[in-house]
Amino acid sequence: MVADTGSSLYSSSPIGIGQQNLYHLFMKISLAWLSDFVDLKEKDPEALATAITAQIAEVDAAEQKGALLNHCCVGKVLSVSKHSNADKLSLCDVQTDKGVKRVVCGGTNLRVGMRVALAHVGARVRWHGEEMMTLEKTKIRGEESEGMICAAEELDLAAEFPEATGHNIVDLGDGDDGVGTSLKEFLGLDGAVLHIDNHAITHRADLFSHVGFARELVAIGLATWKKKRPTFTSPKFGKGSLPFKLKVQSKELMPRYLACLIEIDSLGETPEWMKTRLASVGWRPVNLPVDITNFVATEVGVPLHSFDADDIKGDVSMRTSKKGEKITTLDGVERTLPEGGLVLSDDAGIFDLLGIMGGLRSSTKSTTKRIYLHSASLHGPSIRKTVIATGHRTDAATVYEKGVPHITTEQGFNRAIELFLNLVPGARVVSKLETYGDNGKAKPITLLLEDVTRMLGVEIDEKTVKKIFTDLEFTVSGSKGKLSVTPPLHRLGDIRGVHDLFEEVGRVYGYNKIPPAMPSTPATPPHRDPRAQKIRHALKEEGFFELVPLALLGPGLLQKAKFDPAKATAIENPLGEELSLLRPSTLPGLLEHAEANLLHTDGSLAVFCRGHIFGAQSESDEFGFLLTAGAKTGLKEDPFLRLKASLEHALSAAGYDVTIEPAKEVSAQAHPGRAGDIILAGKKIGHIFEVHPSIRSAFDLPHRAAAATVNVDALFALDPTERIGRAVPAFPSIVYDETVAFDHTKSAAAVLAKMRKTSSLLSDVHVSDLYAKDATGPYNLTLRFTYQSPERTLTEEEVKKEHATVMKVLAA
Repeated sequence: MVADTGSSLYSSSPIGIGQQNLYHLFMKISLAWLSDFVDLKEKDPEALATAITAQIAEVDAAEQKGALLNHCCVGKVLSVSKHSNADKLSLCDVQTDKGVKRVVCGGTNLRVGMRVALAHVGARVRWHGEEMMTLEKTKIRGEESEGMICAAEELDLAAEFPEATGHNIVDLGDGDDGVGTSLKEFLGLDGAVLHIDNHAITHRADLFSHVGFARELVAIGLATWKKKRPTFTSPKFGKGSLPFKLKVQSKELMPRYLACLIEIDSLGETPEWMKTRLASVGWRPVNLPVDITNFVATEVGVPLHSFDADDIKGDVSMRTSKKGEKITTLDGVERTLPEGGLVLSDDAGIFDLLGIMGGLRSSTKSTTKRIYLHSASLHGPSIRKTVIATGHRTDAATVYEKGVPHITTEQGFNRAIELFLNLVPGARVVSKLETYGDNGKAKPITLLLEDVTRMLGVEIDEKTVKKIFTDLEFTVSGSKGKLSVTPPLHRLGDIRGVHDLFEEVGRVYGYNKIPPAMPSTPATPPHRDPRAQKIRHALKEEGFFELVPLALLGPGLLQKAKFDPAKATAIENPLGEELSLLRPSTLPGLLEHAEANLLHTDGSLAVFCRGHIFGAQSESDEFGFLLTAGAKTGLKEDPFLRLKASLEHALSAAGYDVTIEPAKEVSAQAHPGRAGDIILAGKKIGHIFEVHPSIRSAFDLPHRAAAATVNVDALFALDPTERIGRAVPAFPSIVYDETVAFDHTKSAAAVLAKMRKTSSLLSDVHVSDLYAKDATGPYNLTLRFTYQSPERTLTEEEVKKEHATVMKVLAA
């Protein structure tokens, strides 16, 4: 994994802790490090990256380490004198592989005897860390300069030498070792590093390591193991006990654990080969115990931790944190913990935030003489919840939350002890092995070759399939098309069924070898009911906007809209309380939208949606409508009347002529005196109403609003009326407009129906205009009467007589 450049991947030392909280999206795999285990058949990093992307995981970049180090060497400063024409510049004589060179330098940390990074004439450098340039022999303020003594940023070495920026040049220490050698060779930066996208291996905890990628490269035929693959055998442990007892609250939260006590004479010095390996993947060496844990985390794939055992007070408890407990972590920050975080605590309090970052109190220091080394497999979801609650993500947490394989936990522990014993002065294991849990047991999976052919679309012979699994370290038995496949212990987390075996065969065989083929199943477009589209188009013509809300909502929204959440259908695995129920009506979603958007509209807001609604035992299809006023309106602009007209128009466009009758039952969402049933062919298909004032208030809708719902299943179960064109009348009509007074006690629809029956010459009568001072008082209707005969031209006199008879209906 790309590590932070100042400290341990997981809680080790306070030295260089400034960047501990960094989280990196990429894991770095060094090809030179891989070569410790395998012989690569493909040497080109770009070709390797392409193959790995196709068969293992996405490679974001193939970085050539030390790309700017050509024509650079390790130089030794022989003399330093002031520049005669520049106060901030110095003249240096530098011993190089090409003899002694005179160089003008502005470094503030120059001294005689120091080894520096010298770029010869012809080298490509990043001038002051920015613009690329090729060095030439030149004069600077009158003095010749043959090359450049470089800062880290000028050679892209800031990760290796973070302190050598600006006017500080790279300081390689005093002495003669390496003087005149290639800087690339001296720093071990002559290999390539692959950047693996973490998201591509989120299901493969075994791939967060060099050993894991070595296995994969062997399996896909790009590498072969050297003498033998790494086994990391158990060392010989001491006979003593740990100086404290470990009490585990919940073993399911830490199912695999290994620990021991190591005594040392001193911290020692990290060997150059380890520094080179760590630097190649972005680690800055800190001290030997810390570097060993970082090395093992990157090589084997389990973040380890070494505690100063003398800083642990009393017995150790592995438990979950209580809300509000605190720990000062390695970065010096005091953090407040949520409930349920995994921690280690002693009599003095919490000293380790397990799987994320260690505590400052128990970290390895220069005075450490006894190291409590442990390795663990942790409960991934608990780590993830703690990361989210604290907002503190580390590289260690990224690995642990994927679920470190139990076998990897043991192998990493053994590898770390091996390195401690070989490298740390006087290191000796003085305690027995403290351990619990096991490495798991794999179950065989039956694989039929005919199923492989059916799933992948290509026939792969049995011998090839067996070799694929053997190379992946699976155990295979069986023949004649029926195999029994057992995954290795490091793959127990992601190989869970036969579908995973199909994927393994396909990717290792090579998806590029599978011939492309178009689907043979006919693709028939789904049936589309034109009636729904006609309703939609008609509503949009009326100024309505269509919404597509989620079918999931929460109990709070239902209560706000006066629906009973207890009657709603709950889902078993909700993302949260606000998405825990299936909607019983389209109305709550429309009201929620109006609450959020009414102020952003000019005037009124008119919206509709279509979607499934869910009852206790059934579900149905529903159209929902909402029209809310943005300001006080008169009777003519009343939302109820406008919605009624728009709804009648939209349904008529689909071939349905509905009527509105006073509601027989009024819902809790409706104003008790302003609600109606939508009737079609004598059946109720929906209802229309003014939204109850209390609901308007709850959704912050200051003025009147009207809503309607239509049962689409009931509507479309009835055949629409076929619209047939009528011939243009052969004889002219006579039209009268009459303005008459009405009040809300009289039904205009009933009066118009009676008028239509009064005269055979009255071809049409309808309301053409409406006026009122307010929405509750008396109002005036302008009625338009059309008289016409299909057989002759009517005279004014006879029409006046008919009209007088019709108008008597108003007086009745």
